[in-house]
Amino acid sequence: MIGYITMNMVILTESDAVGVNTYRLFDRRAEHIRSVLKLGEGDTLEVGLLDGPQGRALIKSVTGDSVELVCNRLREIPVVRPAIDLICALPRPQTLKKVLLTSAMMGVRSLHLIRANRVEKSYFQSPLIEPENQMPYLIDGLSQGRLTHLPEVHIHDRFRPFFEDRLGSLAGSCGGLILRLLCSDDDANSLSTVFDPHANCVTMAIGPEGGWVPFEIELMQSLGFRPFTLGRWTLRVEHAVTAALSQIELLRIMKNGLS
Repeated sequence: MIGYITMNMVILTESDAVGVNTYRLFDRRAEHIRSVLKLGEGDTLEVGLLDGPQGRALIKSVTGDSVELVCNRLREIPVVRPAIDLICALPRPQTLKKVLLTSAMMGVRSLHLIRANRVEKSYFQSPLIEPENQMPYLIDGLSQGRLTHLPEVHIHDRFRPFFEDRLGSLAGSCGGLILRLLCSDDDANSLSTVFDPHANCVTMAIGPEGGWVPFEIELMQSLGFRPFTLGRWTLRVEHAVTAALSQIELLRIMKNGLS
């Protein structure tokens, strides 16, 4: 795991259920409730059902190895637009852990990890390619960000077929305006000049630490991707993901007058 993650919201799954609206935890979530939050019987805490509603739960009982919760007042949280589909050149495994966590924490709808010219072939042999190995980082991200809906994670080992054959399906459920953005190291415009606050969907591409090669940039631009820069700095992949998502959220708030 990537250090220690504070559970701002405890994520519950169907496998935790032991009765109607009742859940029993035995793992590090139970330990976190007992030892970090220092909560006991009769206390309440923030919880969310994986891919479902969220709210507060009452601690029914605490034992040496388990915590039992009762969840009677959960609510669905409205989906915030624009929906973000993130395309990321597959990074090294340690970086991928951070990208997975950040994507879940910041509400990315889908994450597409693709092969690019400057991606090491060995990265596609990492155990993190397997969905079950991605899940702990995604769950930690949801817990940190107080969200419940998992990003869909897809692996694409061919660059051109992804963009020519799969790209069009990403925003199929959005309707309305679709914005395609390309994070670039060149003298591109700032994100504020290319962001459209009326977009229902944003598809954003972030390359490898060595950058996109000219062919990749030309192909994406031919498909409507608009280049933008995050500033004068050279960022690591995980920092570029965080910076870009943060800027989109700030622009959403500023241009729509939202909170």
